[in-house]
Amino acid sequence: MDELGVGTARAEPGARGKGKLKIGVLPDGAPLEIPVIIVRGAKPGPTLWLQGCIHGNEQCGTFLIHRFLQSLDPAQLAGAVVALPVLNLTAFQFNRRTSPFEIYQGGDLNRVFPGNPGGTFTEQMAHAIFTELSRVATHMVDFHTAHLKETRWALFTNLEGEVGKKAETMARAWGYVATFPAPRTKLTTAAYMQAAIQKGIPGLIVECGGKGPAFDDEAVADGAERLRNVARSIGLIDGPVTRHNGVHFVSDFAWVRSRRGGLFRNSVMPGDRIAKGDEIGRIYDIFGALREKVRAPHGGIVLTISPGPTLVSGDTLIHIGLEPRPA
Repeated sequence: MDELGVGTARAEPGARGKGKLKIGVLPDGAPLEIPVIIVRGAKPGPTLWLQGCIHGNEQCGTFLIHRFLQSLDPAQLAGAVVALPVLNLTAFQFNRRTSPFEIYQGGDLNRVFPGNPGGTFTEQMAHAIFTELSRVATHMVDFHTAHLKETRWALFTNLEGEVGKKAETMARAWGYVATFPAPRTKLTTAAYMQAAIQKGIPGLIVECGGKGPAFDDEAVADGAERLRNVARSIGLIDGPVTRHNGVHFVSDFAWVRSRRGGLFRNSVMPGDRIAKGDEIGRIYDIFGALREKVRAPHGGIVLTISPGPTLVSGDTLIHIGLEPRPA
């Protein structure tokens, strides 16, 4: 087998390599380079692309990727893992969702794929990253992080044919209770996973754990083992594939926004089952008076909820997975 390379990272069969991938140029003329880690198996097989911090303040996936890579023995691997633990580096450096250099266009890196070599700062980053993904990957997982450590949900692109079946196999191997088989038309086609599936690359988006003070090592450890199960399901590593009980497919998502600002205390948590009309939290004013008992406009599974304690009108209160059914 030939040497596998992404950016300056190189790995021969049965070896590890690390380097950097240039994805842009900074104001001082220095290259913007993101870390790349390759673990190359001794035998041929699939190439699993892993990425964290597509939003710079969502770091749980970075730790999860590191934990998974540390568990791998290249001599026992059939194929390769290409991991980019911090995708949106300038956003990561400032602990924010988007790059500080993206001022006018919004700059959400997960909304501009496959990118544009002549576009905005973020679009050029996306183009450089997606070019490499398209060249080397056979499967991919994109890690995200929410506000609460209890957050656990995943989605895959639900397409007819072999690539859709492969994505579903990965989702079942990951095994979160709330899993969304997302039609390509239901989410923006400019999201990373949606762009990848159009290149024949099946994959997952995983929402795992919490940001900042809500970071939880248990989510990392659990996710790393689930990722090993995904690796087994695609033939990257040997061993029986764990069948997770309780997986439910949801029909869609609902984001519920606050009609008023104030002080918010949630009364449900991620993973809870709720019915339409259930109380999900209460909003108080600055004087301590109860202003609203917020009720769910839909039933389903709570995917995540605002931890508060403060809200402005229009803030997302709760994210609900609709019509859960056993998968």
